[in-house]
Amino acid sequence: MTVSLVFNDLSLRHQAPDRETVRAWMSTFVETLKTAVEHKITQLRIHNNFNAFMLSPNYPMNAWFNDNHVSRDERDFVLSYATQYPVIQPYDADFRNDEKVFEGRFAGDIAKGLGFTYLLGGLAFSILSESCWDTASLDIDWLEWEPESQCFVESCQTLRHISRSRHVSVDHVHWIENRIRTGVRTGVDLIQRANTLFPNLVFCKDASKQIEELTAASIHLPKILDRLFELEKLANAWEQNDFNYHQIPNASTESRSTMGRYGDRRKFVCPDGQRRLFEWHLKSLPQAWRIHFWADPRQKKILIGYVGKHLPTSQDPT
Repeated sequence: MTVSLVFNDLSLRHQAPDRETVRAWMSTFVETLKTAVEHKITQLRIHNNFNAFMLSPNYPMNAWFNDNHVSRDERDFVLSYATQYPVIQPYDADFRNDEKVFEGRFAGDIAKGLGFTYLLGGLAFSILSESCWDTASLDIDWLEWEPESQCFVESCQTLRHISRSRHVSVDHVHWIENRIRTGVRTGVDLIQRANTLFPNLVFCKDASKQIEELTAASIHLPKILDRLFELEKLANAWEQNDFNYHQIPNASTESRSTMGRYGDRRKFVCPDGQRRLFEWHLKSLPQAWRIHFWADPRQKKILIGYVGKHLPTSQDPT
């Protein structure tokens, strides 16, 4: 599966004081990007085009491309990267509406790129302009729109992050290799390999069909994979007693009013032919999607009943 690099726009919130500093920043940036490409990471999401980045006063990225004090190798690499890989695209390229369903914040600032990093299950990529970006992980405040309560619910999320070459080649190398090794490119691939990738998960017929409709370009597939791997890990460790649903991050049940009006919409046919209630669901998926699941105490496996846009609630019946 392709790993998305997502540019952290906040890493340019403070411009460099001079061009010498810009050149140092960009040398580290180029070295990191080269390492990412060597590890088969070629998809980059940015908030606008490279040329629009302001690196210091009166010195946009376009000026860096034409700066003879910058190594020709560095400039040529970035130029060739921008033209060779057609997967460079805006953060929100896959969004077909402007529904405000999430927001990321870092140290009180709205963090568009970091928010999309979490949403896409990607790898945040910063220019090393401040010491706070010199890290392989970042904590952000994540605000997600909750249809049931009609308000934003806040939580803290940790992102994988790079700003130096070693963050790619040392800190995240195993995660990157694992993501690519799974080879899951489409929803059909996921279902065909489900027994191998998720031996402790059981996919109901409806969920299987929904997943199979996901294409290689789907914005939902990477995050769905991440969340399914979370469930697989918990199901694999489940040995005795009742399953502890509360150990799952960003998972919840429905309100009484929603269950009273729409509880039947959360019942799905399981592989044994029985129709069961799947009230618990995973959140933090693109465009307010949900994964409804049920922990089977007999098999010690987790059943996946539904994967798609959030189901009707008492506050949001659409």
